[in-house]
Amino acid sequence: MNRRLYYIGLAILIASIPFHQPLLVVIGLLVLVIIGTTDIWATFCLRQLRYQRQFSEQRVLFGEQVTLSLSVENAKLLPLPWLEIEDTVPRALPMTGQQARVSIIGDTAVLENLFSTRWYERVTRLYTLSCNARGVHKFGPTIVRSGDVFGFISNEETLPNWQYLLVYPLVVPLTRFSLPARHPFGDRRAPRRLLEDPSRVIGLRDYTYGDSLRRVHWKATARAMKLQSKIYEPTTTYTMILFLNVSAQFDTMHGLQLELRELAICAAASVSDWALNEGYAVGLYANTLMFMPEEEVHAPSAPEGQGEQKLDATVAAQLKRRRIHLPPATSEEQRRRIMDILARIQPYFGSSLVDVIQSERSRLPAGATIVVITSSVTDHLLDALAHLKQSGHSVTILFVGDTPSPTRLAGLTIYYIGGTEAWRQLESTYSTTDGKEARQENAAIGLRL
Repeated sequence: MNRRLYYIGLAILIASIPFHQPLLVVIGLLVLVIIGTTDIWATFCLRQLRYQRQFSEQRVLFGEQVTLSLSVENAKLLPLPWLEIEDTVPRALPMTGQQARVSIIGDTAVLENLFSTRWYERVTRLYTLSCNARGVHKFGPTIVRSGDVFGFISNEETLPNWQYLLVYPLVVPLTRFSLPARHPFGDRRAPRRLLEDPSRVIGLRDYTYGDSLRRVHWKATARAMKLQSKIYEPTTTYTMILFLNVSAQFDTMHGLQLELRELAICAAASVSDWALNEGYAVGLYANTLMFMPEEEVHAPSAPEGQGEQKLDATVAAQLKRRRIHLPPATSEEQRRRIMDILARIQPYFGSSLVDVIQSERSRLPAGATIVVITSSVTDHLLDALAHLKQSGHSVTILFVGDTPSPTRLAGLTIYYIGGTEAWRQLESTYSTTDGKEARQENAAIGLRL
């Protein structure tokens, strides 16, 4: 408060002495108490104030729900008669809960909360987020505002407490895309020789020269008093490589057709999940970059003349880090990696899918099944896929678009999986308010995080 108000209150208090006016004493004391109280609240209202935002899950399946917990703790003796908090939340995730007041600002929304906390009190409010949009969703920053009980002065502080919620793409059974129930991508090919699975022991035999010590069964050796080696069950490795063409189709009337991109990503997630459940080693390649806002990129400090070189090296390293290049594997960790990558896909007008196929062609496993998911089929793409087929690969194209494509082009099998309307139907089916149908469907197809 203005110091002159203190002088005025003090002057009134002093003037009451010679005039013997008790009312002036009361007025002077009241002015000093109000001004002092206001200054105390304005100075200490935001000190030792803790605000925390928590999610029940950091990674969520499409169509499920997440509990958002907002907690405020006033860790001081001074109570707060009013505390206003404005938290920036993504607009794409509908929110329900107690006293949910949300104002829309562009692509984001502001969640407004008004608290009244006593000394050393914690207040928690819970909200439910319906995760009906794939991607990396950003929360924060938070604006905290409080002041005195009279409302004369208010202090404001911005908390840089950014957090990110990862929503995986929609995964549906392959029958939703009208693909054949059995062998949708042709008969399995077993190009690799029979391998032995060390986790499956089916018997024992006498030790022979050249056996690894890892193969020796020491308990059986102790019983038989001579070295015994384990016999492993032979297995066959099948490989599937997914090539995803992420190209935002531009329409003169409707602009960017994001529905086709989301349908293509949904198809990639569904095919990869099916293949992993069938025992395939699955790999994923795409002509785009991953969106990773939680990883801050700082420009390196360097002497004059070397700054541009170090900046170029940093940019190249970040581009390589965000490039979608995932070699095939069969583990559950591979399933999580694929879902993480597909959740982070963003439109990127960079290299074409043909360039990606050509760069990875020499490193593809022999006899691997190739699945190409694209919304455009060019002559260059058909030539590249024809070369892959001549090399012994089984090639299938999953076409995404509003206009059906021919069933065969250049001797390649093409399945039309739908367009804008197909994605809208899937989205409306799985974007339920309670998420029960999505959870039941995910449980039916065996999807696990």
